Amino acid sequence: MSVQQKNVSRYRLGIAAAVAAGLLVSGAPALAQSAGNLTVLSLGGSYQEAQSKFWFKPFAQASGVNLTEAAGYNFAKLKVMIESGNVEADVVDISADTADNLGHAGLLEKIDWSKIPADCKAGIPAAAKRDYAFPTIQWAMVMAYNTKTFPEGKAPKTWADFWNVSAFPGKRASIGATRPPVEQAALAINGDLAKLYPIDLDAAFAKIKSLGSAMVFADGYAQVAQYLADGEADMVVIPNGRVAPLVAAGKPVAINWNQHLTFPNFFAIPKGAPNKDNAMKFLAFVCKPEVMAAIAPATNYGPINMDAYTFITPQVAALLPGNPKTASMGREADAAWLAKFRGDIAKGWSKMAIR
Repeated sequence: MSVQQKNVSRYRLGIAAAVAAGLLVSGAPALAQSAGNLTVLSLGGSYQEAQSKFWFKPFAQASGVNLTEAAGYNFAKLKVMIESGNVEADVVDISADTADNLGHAGLLEKIDWSKIPADCKAGIPAAAKRDYAFPTIQWAMVMAYNTKTFPEGKAPKTWADFWNVSAFPGKRASIGATRPPVEQAALAINGDLAKLYPIDLDAAFAKIKSLGSAMVFADGYAQVAQYLADGEADMVVIPNGRVAPLVAAGKPVAINWNQHLTFPNFFAIPKGAPNKDNAMKFLAFVCKPEVMAAIAPATNYGPINMDAYTFITPQVAALLPGNPKTASMGREADAAWLAKFRGDIAKGWSKMAIR
């Protein structure tokens, strides 16, 4: 058994005992003296179920804090809630662009990084340490392909290959109106990740249109995943988390991590949160690498804290963004640019009139 596997096994055995004792991480005796309330607003679904099991409930049991979960929001409602002063959440799970927008508008409390334990901070990349948001997980937009159509040694390696229908014949698939693959098209034109932004949208949409009938568009990623699983598409643009269940089911699919884009999520404390102190205690609890790692197998989201990979098996890590073996093959998407040009992307899709 490898050192990593031993660490994972040790963590799995220890977490149950730790929760039963009311102590999950070092420093928990101090947490156990605390009380009061905490409301966490997250995104629902299987993601929040995993958060609840491995993060929220263990914190509540270890700290004595009465933790309430809520789910479902949009940026506009969140902004109005904070601006009105009627703040009902103490911690919110948000995307990078939401964190940047709210932070710049003065609508988030500043993260007190001095209260985050040193062993939590050590594995967090410097660029991820926001003043107003604490980094948690990331997902990635990747290329996935059929391994029967493209066996080892003949698989597509770049987005230029995705667009090369003569060398790599077959159907492609992506969602359309809600998130057309403009970044992937731009990378097919120029594969330098460092020069991806700003994107020439006219050129990107022309590139998308050039695929013609070789590209099939879907309304959602569930349908894109089904196309790949059924063999109706040989290559797809898809979030990594949609591919992992297909791999687990034994489908002949694989991820090409080259030129992938990562999208981080953060915990933030809304300005005026009624339980700010407990919110910081929660961050100091959940930030531990072994705690961050716990939700990876259930969600297929990669921890931003690189030290967390010590507690993740190689089999699970292979399907996660941030995996030390593949992290250098991608880059973080420019959330600020995407937010600014979201309307232009929608207009470009409409003009393309491909559907």
